[in-house]
Amino acid sequence: MEPTVEPFVLRLTLEDGRPVALRPVVPEDRERLAQGFAELSEESRRLRFLGSVSTLSDAALRYLTEVDHVDHVAWGALDLTDPDAPGFGVGRWIRLQSEPDVAEFSVTVLDTAQGLGVGKLLLAVLAVAAEPLGVRTLRGLVGRENDRMTTWLRRLGATTRSDGQDLVMDVPVPVDAAHSRSAATFTQTCGAIRNARDGDIGKGE
Repeated sequence: MEPTVEPFVLRLTLEDGRPVALRPVVPEDRERLAQGFAELSEESRRLRFLGSVSTLSDAALRYLTEVDHVDHVAWGALDLTDPDAPGFGVGRWIRLQSEPDVAEFSVTVLDTAQGLGVGKLLLAVLAVAAEPLGVRTLRGLVGRENDRMTTWLRRLGATTRSDGQDLVMDVPVPVDAAHSRSAATFTQTCGAIRNARDGDIGKGE
């Protein structure tokens, strides 16, 4: 299937006031993705891939960038102040064939962009993309030692179960704003993304 990409870019703001663009990943992002991976620290790679991954093969780069945006959704966060940079990070989910309403998600943020809210934006855009596609649960495999991520996902209402040395965390779609202050903030972010999306769609009609 040829990738079908949303014809718009979402322009938002990071917590430090920097402008950020969120847009669907396309095949032409292979070099950008490879460059971003090369800039990840060993610790970030370990937390993201739950193991030792030193390089991305050509096959892996094709798999990560040639997506259909229906069963495999991927969005990148780009630095609008430096368009030639690899960007701030990438979020994606892949639908489970055995459970069509569940998708496994991952979020990768470059070390230089940690703490700016990039991960929150990426997970929010993944949740917004999941709603019309029938995905009701975003499932993440998270290392037990990743306290920052596990704490945040629990605050979003994620249920947790053990999987060996890691945790399987299921985030509901949509998140219940009444669950916690973090959940309320997250739902507001999802609303801002929907508004930006719908505004851009209206401009193109």
